[in-house]
Amino acid sequence: MYKTIFVDQCGYLPGMTKQATFRADAPVSFHVVTSDGRRVFRGNAGLRRENVSAGETDYIGDFSAVTAPGRYRIVTEDFSESDTFEIGEDVYTDVFQKAFAFFYLQRCGHTLPERAAGSFAHLACHTKIASVYGTGKRMDVSGGWHDAGDYGRYVVPGAMAVAQLLYACDVNPLLSALYRAPEKTDSPLPPCLEEIKYELDWMMKLQREDGQVYHKASCRRFCGFIMPDQETEEIVVSPVSVTATADLAAVTALASRFYREYDPAYADRLALSSRRAYDALSGMELPGGFKNPPEITTGGYGDPNDADERCWAAAELYKTFGEPRFREDFERLASQQIYHGYGWGNMGTYANLAYLTTAFPTDESLKEKIAEEMTALGEEKLRLSAADGYGTALAPKQYHWGSNLGAANSGLHLYDAYRLTGRREFLDAAADQLHYLLGRNPLGLCYLTGCGTDAVKHPHHRPSAFLGKAMPGMLSGGPCGYRADPAAKGVLSEDIPPARALLDMYGSYSTNEVAIYWNSAFVQLLASVSRG
Repeated sequence: MYKTIFVDQCGYLPGMTKQATFRADAPVSFHVVTSDGRRVFRGNAGLRRENVSAGETDYIGDFSAVTAPGRYRIVTEDFSESDTFEIGEDVYTDVFQKAFAFFYLQRCGHTLPERAAGSFAHLACHTKIASVYGTGKRMDVSGGWHDAGDYGRYVVPGAMAVAQLLYACDVNPLLSALYRAPEKTDSPLPPCLEEIKYELDWMMKLQREDGQVYHKASCRRFCGFIMPDQETEEIVVSPVSVTATADLAAVTALASRFYREYDPAYADRLALSSRRAYDALSGMELPGGFKNPPEITTGGYGDPNDADERCWAAAELYKTFGEPRFREDFERLASQQIYHGYGWGNMGTYANLAYLTTAFPTDESLKEKIAEEMTALGEEKLRLSAADGYGTALAPKQYHWGSNLGAANSGLHLYDAYRLTGRREFLDAAADQLHYLLGRNPLGLCYLTGCGTDAVKHPHHRPSAFLGKAMPGMLSGGPCGYRADPAAKGVLSEDIPPARALLDMYGSYSTNEVAIYWNSAFVQLLASVSRG
């Protein structure tokens, strides 16, 4: 069906600013209609936007006055209709549940029973003893989460995912407390922390005796569309990297603060791992960053600049332990450059948040500078959002591989600016990034599988492709303005605008793959904007 009206298919909280986008050549009159056909609001979409990213003219209509709980749709005089959507206090509870349960379904080395995983049940996978590349050493690296549509496991994006999930729990404890683990256990931990622990345990397995951390564990090459327990090739542990070591130091320090209340012994173990990794950093140099060994072609996650990871480690250890040496290290690095970013390649914002919120002494002028730069970044995202017909804080050239991560993380930068300034426009723009991901976008697709009324159905994800059905709760990578896989090259014409360049086919890994760190960004954004 050709759509001309675009809304968040999963709904809106009653107090949210609510806007719909109309693809049209002139202003549009519209009604908001209840599920039983009653017209409850009449509006006019008169705010025009020339949308270069989508190659269209858009008009924006506001229906924020509709606050009563219920199920609605938007209709126009020419009988065009939007997808249905809901207004209510609990509209995002199921979305959060599915998006967080995705991490359980991505577990490696764990038998997923049918009662918990449904069609995606499988036996424990990748449990054989692995070989350490270039040595005769062998080690157990079972556990952790499969990184994406493939079955590799990588410390760097894993650390990003863990951090964002912890931030989600912190910013919105009421929402995270509603999460129900698919598989019940007798753990004393809250279900969200129990799931995060599964990844933390695996990451600590990759730490050597000297504190340095192996970069990843994977087969030598990607497998075909098979279930995880059907991949039986040898697992190889790739060499250590600075970024993996720094990220482990940071995320275990961060995590130790969350687990202290529930399991002091585990918090101590995290803290010890953090200190060992941090101490190892001083003797590590890897110019140009990690690179795959010649015969390994799985995800590299190479990063030529490790200064931001070192910043993050120093800031988190200072916030956790309060020792002057950590403060000195962070302030020395931050005096050279303040880094910003929520992506695995730039961990700067995690460092800044730790420094801004520590209870230990800080340089007030540096804190002020960090806050100013974070607010300025929010202003930049706000300008992009205000100029876009869908409120998306992405410029045309930013629709690259994983553009939906860019949208989610833009929302997080906007939310940071809101928390620093209290200005409502930042919160509204942050929420617009969520609405974009859930259906208010040029394709009219809910990019989170199994949610909304018209979601992505064929993600590049091996279990989903093998079974012929999408695992629920996965965020698609989103439109990619360049054709980076054979499927996209074969189907998407070169003249398709970047914001519409998505191919909902299993083979399109550059537009339609999934990843734990895309989901974690979505979960943190959802938790943030729904908290307000």
